Amino acid sequence: MTEHFFIETLMKRKFLVTLLIFVFVGCQRLPERPDGMPELTPCMISVTFGGERLSGVGVTLQPKDSTTNRWLAGGQTDADGRAVLKTAAHYKGVVPGEYSVMFQKFAEPELGKDGMPLPAKPLIPLKYSVGKTLEQITVTKDKAEYSFVLDGLEATR
Repeated sequence: MTEHFFIETLMKRKFLVTLLIFVFVGCQRLPERPDGMPELTPCMISVTFGGERLSGVGVTLQPKDSTTNRWLAGGQTDADGRAVLKTAAHYKGVVPGEYSVMFQKFAEPELGKDGMPLPAKPLIPLKYSVGKTLEQITVTKDKAEYSFVLDGLEATR
């Protein structure tokens, strides 16, 4: 009887702890909008590479003029190659304006002979990454979806 009581009490405690975790996580809210954050407009980007929609692509929008817009936006493509963008990693939407668009996706890192991870290989040419991209976008309140077709050739510059 004592063993049964102990197991029953333990199960009740596990249930209560689990319930408290779900309540705590469920009650999490987004941080307050930062002071000075402009209104955001919905923005979704679809990405195709090599003729296929590509999942797991990191998409980053960097304002072309950081003196008038300091808000980065980004997201990651889903199985359909679409990314719903968020500003400051939390807030759905993008500040309307002009941006440079960067794309990154890397292969799973492999281990070297010494057991240390080797640098991950890019699956998208580096010409689409930070400081190299030629891709541009103007986000407006009138348009919510933008498409990019990436190619596999490196830029010659």
